[in-house]
Amino acid sequence: MLKTILITGFIGMVVGFAGTLLTLFGGGSIRVEFLEFVVALLLFLVMLVGAYWILVSTPGTSEEIQPNKKR
Repeated sequence: MLKTILITGFIGMVVGFAGTLLTLFGGGSIRVEFLEFVVALLLFLVMLVGAYWILVSTPGTSEEIQPNKKR
């Protein structure tokens, strides 16, 4: 679970940093505004997938979760 949080956090930080740089130094053209919008959508997607990935992924394999059955 920690690995999932670290990967999602890293991707979110990179996308957020790119959006910040575009906002500060991008200028005012329509292409830059569109690119900022795409970066914001990517950041939203990363947060959404990261939040639900923790619920979907299991903490271990199914063999570890279920006890051993006697024969």
